[in-house]
Amino acid sequence: MSARGQGRGGPQQGANPGRGRGGPQQGPDNETLEAPDNTVTTKENALIRPREEISLSGLSLDDYTLPSRPSYGNQGRPIVLRTNYFKMNTKPGAVIYRYNITISPQIKNPSGGVNRRKTRRLVELIIANNPPLQSAGVATDYGTMFITAAKLQLGGKSMNLEQKFFEAEDAVPGTTAINYKVKIEEDASMPIGDLLEYLSSPPGTTPSGFDKGRIIQAINIIMTRTANERPAIYGGGNSNKFYTYPASSDRWFNLGSGLIALKGFYTSVRTSTLRILVNINVANAAYYPPIPLLGLMRTHTPQRANDARSGLEAFITKLKVSHHYLKKKRVKTVQGFSHPSPQHGHTYPPLGNARNLTFECPELQATGKISVMDYFKRSKPSGQIPVFAVSLTSLEYKIVLKDPDEPCINLGTKQNPVFVPPELLQVEPGQPYGKKLSDDQTARMITFAVRKPAENARRIIGQGADMMGLSESNPNLATTRLTFMQVAFGVKVAPKMITVNARILPAGMVQYKSKQNRPTAYPTARGNWDIRDKAFSDARQLRNWTFIKFVDNDINRTDVDNFRKIARNCGINSDNPEPPNGVTKAIRPGKDFQDANDRVIHDTLASQKGLKVLLVILPDKDAFIYSRVKFWAETRYGIHTICCVGLKFREKGPQYWANIAHKFNLKLGGLNQLLPADKLGYLKDGKTMLVGIDVTHPSPGSLKGSPSIAGVVASINGQYGQWPASMQAQKSREEMVEKLEEMFGERLELWQKHNKGGLPERIIIYRDGVSEGQYRKLLEIELPQVRNACKKRYPGGRGPKISIVVCGKRHHTRFYPTRPEDADERGQQNPHNGTVVDRGVTMEKGWDFFLQAHYCLQGTAKPTHYVVVLDENSMDADGLESLTHNLCYMFGRATKAVSLCPPAYYADLLCERGRAYLYKDFNARENATVSSDQEFDWNRAEWIKGVHPSIKDSMFYI
Repeated sequence: MSARGQGRGGPQQGANPGRGRGGPQQGPDNETLEAPDNTVTTKENALIRPREEISLSGLSLDDYTLPSRPSYGNQGRPIVLRTNYFKMNTKPGAVIYRYNITISPQIKNPSGGVNRRKTRRLVELIIANNPPLQSAGVATDYGTMFITAAKLQLGGKSMNLEQKFFEAEDAVPGTTAINYKVKIEEDASMPIGDLLEYLSSPPGTTPSGFDKGRIIQAINIIMTRTANERPAIYGGGNSNKFYTYPASSDRWFNLGSGLIALKGFYTSVRTSTLRILVNINVANAAYYPPIPLLGLMRTHTPQRANDARSGLEAFITKLKVSHHYLKKKRVKTVQGFSHPSPQHGHTYPPLGNARNLTFECPELQATGKISVMDYFKRSKPSGQIPVFAVSLTSLEYKIVLKDPDEPCINLGTKQNPVFVPPELLQVEPGQPYGKKLSDDQTARMITFAVRKPAENARRIIGQGADMMGLSESNPNLATTRLTFMQVAFGVKVAPKMITVNARILPAGMVQYKSKQNRPTAYPTARGNWDIRDKAFSDARQLRNWTFIKFVDNDINRTDVDNFRKIARNCGINSDNPEPPNGVTKAIRPGKDFQDANDRVIHDTLASQKGLKVLLVILPDKDAFIYSRVKFWAETRYGIHTICCVGLKFREKGPQYWANIAHKFNLKLGGLNQLLPADKLGYLKDGKTMLVGIDVTHPSPGSLKGSPSIAGVVASINGQYGQWPASMQAQKSREEMVEKLEEMFGERLELWQKHNKGGLPERIIIYRDGVSEGQYRKLLEIELPQVRNACKKRYPGGRGPKISIVVCGKRHHTRFYPTRPEDADERGQQNPHNGTVVDRGVTMEKGWDFFLQAHYCLQGTAKPTHYVVVLDENSMDADGLESLTHNLCYMFGRATKAVSLCPPAYYADLLCERGRAYLYKDFNARENATVSSDQEFDWNRAEWIKGVHPSIKDSMFYI
């Protein structure tokens, strides 16, 4: 690698340190903003240490997991940005005390898991009935710990007490109330000063016995106490997202199929050099509406036919509902409908209703059986009600059901069902929908969530701060909750967002062939460019191909020839399709026809298996049809397919056809845009292999035990335009790649094939999807596999120098321009593409930066967070930031810079292709014939690894 940048450690480093550009800046509504904190900037510079000063000998992963920051970046135009972080001030000498809670017996759901709602209620009762806890300024996660501002008087290291459980609707415990034994045990005292000392100390130094994670966890619990205690706010508990319902139901945002969207806020305590920060961001989520259950069922599935209700049971199972027919409110959990399995010697009809569901009850019915409908209609009985009846009460109901033909709801267990008509049940508020949204619901959610940056910033400062109890403008909060934090814990959060120094990197360049067939570099504007008057850098020829229409519309050979003309302008010459008018096959959209459609897709592709490429025209954006096309073509018959929607293919025109041409060329081994030589940086000599790694996990609705999918992509030479891949399924929800050595070895061997047997001297890995708590695990599990793969192939034990950069998109850091000239030109008010931030909100120990490489078309831009977890290549800040930014112009199927560095982006696409191969398993709950207990069978799985040999060394996944 080239030498690092100049001037490490001096005050001249970074983007315009100190007061930024000319003093205070203006925010929304002409709010005066403070300049970036000069004290923090000075300390950041002072903490830069040359790596030569940090001895790595004798350091274990426990001591040293992240490389130190070698420098701060200097390249680009300096600017000042506002960010959604608030500075936390603490009282000198403040100490936080942590106590563990043990509850016996555990409060569990019928399914065996912890009942969080009841556990929370019990913890609330413990606090309310024990004055010492109230006076100590207690915050809690409502399950495992208390955090206090003063030491509790336990009479020793622990205290045992008892607490009877009763619901909030009951004034006192009932005669059958369970008496829980509770142990409160001293765990740790944590001076906040220790955390501040750590945040100002050099890399590689940690106070003895210091545990940053535990202190941050405790402060997070303190910060969320206000929102957790307010009854109209939902979420919380051990979560850091909080939501509220609009004041009236007519303001609910309908997502369709029984769901609504709610707005809320995310909060988390973070740290950076010299300071503790509170990160607050807007949040959006799908929730069940708190309406009558029968209304919800009808909204989700309007039809009454049983086959149309196939997904309804999965939609409402585990939902919390309440009823009042026992004269008091009771909350129960939906276990589903009735099923025809013998229980208590009784076989219940499927989707049984109040008319046909009966149970033994000789006291109420001369025949010995009574229907659910008659049971609720009855008057006061004289005898005992059976234990498996709807209720254990002897009260009369005199309820005449209005909808007795609707399927009854099981509120008991599978072994001991309790059936109740849905019209008597109410959905409890505050229940998020944890499953995958449909395509239509996702589109509506995007519409709901998209807001301009300034609007989101105003909501954070106003409603977000109010919700979290931080707003000094709210008199009620100021006299109650702020007193709790300020007096009890000595904690106060500043009311304004902080500002940070940032830079806008030079716009990227892209290289194509000109009309004269010469490699030519072209400028970009706002991260975009077009393909007009340009040809692909290496355009392949389209031979042995045809098009298939799974759609009955007017698309014909003329439309396909129009596409071929645009492809020819890009440099792709093509033979006539064979047959000339393509192949037309009829499929019927909809879940009810999936099996029949799958057979049509299989038979059609099997008849084309001699072809190399297929253009597949689909009737609409149907995930099942798309997935089965990819499965059969790529894993069984070795055919490249490019899928498109018929209406778009005909109406979108040249730009749409050019996008398809990009995919054709990449799949055929061609090169679209390249980086000009002066933008390659560390890659200029062509001896560095770039690698992308990702793992995706089964979504809600998958079969139990469905696998995670790991994927590895890698460049094959110094052009960095082709990224073949390896992928395979692995243990469910395992983030670390289990067989990375095997897949990495395949990538090295392909590099050798394209480089006359030579191997790369350097390897830079962009690893997607690893959380902060897994960095060490990555170095312990994945890095040794990479080294082993290299060791087996490099002569004499000589291996490459390896760097690993983790890419994160699941964070809540946002940036807002403070001057109009630093914002994008289309009025979205986002930062310019190419904006990089490596100060102010970055790690106090470690090397990371935020980069917004893309131009955000709508909403608030989300930068990608890059963290260096290993660097044997002695890179510097400017070199890595510029390289990562320039690579974002190299995403081969787009004419714009993308938000995620392409190696990681390609790896993400690769894993999504694996999900498509296992579509049936990953979407099993859509199938009414699949039992909720059914598990993934590795021995019978349709796909486990790889693709057909004829396409394995290509970008088949693009």
